[in-house]
Amino acid sequence: MSPRHTTCRRRPRPGNALLEFVLTLPIIIFVTGLTIYMAIGMLTKQQTLVEARHRLFSSAGHGHWIPMNLEGWEPEDFEDDGTQRPRGTGEALNRLRPDVEPHTIEKTDNALAVDFWDRIWGNLPARHEMHAHRSFETQGSLWNFINRSTHAACYRDSSPWHYAHLDLWKVARSGPLQVIYRAFKDNLEPDVAEHFEPTREDIINRWFHAGDAADEEEQDEDEGED
Repeated sequence: MSPRHTTCRRRPRPGNALLEFVLTLPIIIFVTGLTIYMAIGMLTKQQTLVEARHRLFSSAGHGHWIPMNLEGWEPEDFEDDGTQRPRGTGEALNRLRPDVEPHTIEKTDNALAVDFWDRIWGNLPARHEMHAHRSFETQGSLWNFINRSTHAACYRDSSPWHYAHLDLWKVARSGPLQVIYRAFKDNLEPDVAEHFEPTREDIINRWFHAGDAADEEEQDEDEGED
């Protein structure tokens, strides 16, 4: 007689799935909230960068560079459009300098020439930069550890230089040509004979303020706009 095969059937025991879900719920809420706020932060960062780029390239060709850094020269008021335009810095000038110096200033030991070179290079319009900031809010104290401020910077090394951006006569008269400048200024600015006034005005306009170059530049800009 063949043995009988019997199967033992066990009753299912109550599971712990609900308890495990309740225990992990705080972690899920925290990670979900963190993901949301990180997404908001990345979106704010992107918006900040777009704003910096927009303001930088919108200002290209407009506004003025910061006044030149010249000893004994009072800088004139300039229009500030909110963008930073430092002089003498930037990747473009850093790449240019090794190509230029060996063929120019390194071949002379004249102190006045070296001084003039340093003054020019330190005042070259260079890297045009724009910085923008934005903030976003977090709800509750659970995410207070998140930095709620974003910062973006955009740089532009190329610039259409105009005469007004780098007035070499101002650079020269603050350094090697200062003696000549002072001699003309001290003797021409006071009242002179009536028949000499047109000559004085022409010298001051052309030599001291480069009026002829500035007038030609403005005329070219007007023709380009037309």
